[in-house]
Amino acid sequence: MGLAQEATFYDHAPVLLPAEQQLLGKTLIVAPHQDDESLGCGGIIYLLKQMDIPVHVVFVTDGSKSHPNSKKYPFEKLVSLRENESVEALAILGVGKNDITFLRLQDGRLPTAEAPDFQDAVNAFKSVLNHFEPKTIFTPWQRDPHPDHRATWQIVNQAVQAAPYAIRKFEYFIWLWERAGSDDLPVAGEGKIWKVDIEIAQDYKKTAVEAYLSQTTSLIDDDPEGFTLSPEVLAHFDNRFEIFLER
Repeated sequence: MGLAQEATFYDHAPVLLPAEQQLLGKTLIVAPHQDDESLGCGGIIYLLKQMDIPVHVVFVTDGSKSHPNSKKYPFEKLVSLRENESVEALAILGVGKNDITFLRLQDGRLPTAEAPDFQDAVNAFKSVLNHFEPKTIFTPWQRDPHPDHRATWQIVNQAVQAAPYAIRKFEYFIWLWERAGSDDLPVAGEGKIWKVDIEIAQDYKKTAVEAYLSQTTSLIDDDPEGFTLSPEVLAHFDNRFEIFLER
């Protein structure tokens, strides 16, 4: 369905001003796949780094299912490519290699709360959480229309609930803009919607997204089932505001 057919839920959302952004403190960005962080949070990452606020990015999956049938880029080469792309993208946004963690869980098969290996995934994420000790976490929207994104939310939520201190939690939207059904949208009372003005970060964000050649170009051209972000999808993320929901 997509949001083009729905009334936008963020029309009257307040802007999270720079002084309020500084209060976010140490921030952990959780991305299911290599590119989600730049698409959903590239602007706020850049802004926080300009304020000298520590930012750590954790990638949950290995990204191996974007081109599963490529002979030119078999499993290990594809995983390496996508990780290298993420390092390059995040360098553009101001995040160094030492502030990136790759959990390398299986792309396309992240466990949800009902799965027997769910707690293993939670424990893997907890190791990052306990080491970095963030004040704020950004994670995919709870009902984002991609199973890995929903599973990531469940993994993070379980870990945060067990944390010995309070953590602010924001959710970002990726596939909601293209694939949302009416039941996927935020409803009143679920949280507070914020806009973040990323005008000064917009070019950096766009350049970071473009660093993902495997996802935005025909670099991998030998897999008819391969995934590429279309210009229409990319257009949703090339604008002045990023939208978040705070719980």
